[in-house]
Formats: sequence, structure tokens, C-alpha cells
Amino acid sequence: MAVRVLVLAVVLAIAAPAAVAIAGTPPHTHEYLTERPSGFWTSNRPAVGGAYRYRLLGLGIMITGVTAFFVVRMLRKASAQRSDT
Repeated sequence: MAVRVLVLAVVLAIAAPAAVAIAGTPPHTHEYLTERPSGFWTSNRPAVGGAYRYRLLGLGIMITGVTAFFVVRMLRKASAQRSDT
């Protein structure tokens, strides 16, 4: 118990000054690249009109659906195996 308290005190003593130093720095601002077209991987400039919003939403829904299909299938198989024994 005493060792845990000692280790916790040492970790906090080391981490506290680092946390204060990080909190005192201003946020990093990014430069927008105007020569390159807006895109998901090609530039850090925002896409005009949310060009990738619905494609990425569709991709996420598709991945969720495939995952749900395999989870339900696995649960049904496990339930069937449990009821057979």
C-alpha cells in the first residue's frame, strides 16, 4: 500500500510540471494550402460544401452493417451450439 502511494506521488510530481507547460502553450494553427484542391487526403483545406460528408457517412454505415451481420451470425451460432449440448 505504501509503495503504491509512493509511486503515485513520484508520477504526479513528474507529470504535473509537464501538464502545466503543455497547458501554457498556444494552439498550433495550420496553414491552408491554396494551390492544391480540397480533398480528404490531398489538402488540409476544407472541402467546399462538405463534398466528402455523405460518402464517408455511407462508408461508415456500410462498415457498421457488415460488422453487425457477422456479430449476429456469430451469436446465433453460439446460441445454437449451446442449446445442442
